Amino acid sequence: MLPRLTIGCLSAVLMLALTGCGKEELGDRSGPPDAIHDVDYVEIFRNTDSFPNIARVCVRGVAFAATSTGRGENAAGAGPIVRVTEWDSFCAGK
Repeated sequence: MLPRLTIGCLSAVLMLALTGCGKEELGDRSGPPDAIHDVDYVEIFRNTDSFPNIARVCVRGVAFAATSTGRGENAAGAGPIVRVTEWDSFCAGK
């Protein structure tokens, strides 16, 4: 009985200790973001197989392209964001 209790207690302590271990998304910034804003405009283009989708994203008149790694709300994460200077004239009016 005692070994079971000991293993159970150690497991609980280990789980509690690991709860605080997470991905440091802002670790490279050394602090929280200065501000959080929504993008000005997003336009989704379906790829030929509808996956991954390509998005034109406008932020303060500057254009970016991004891809999704999933579909809609079930997306597992986002792909890289790429600067597209050719779309800046489109984004300037958004």
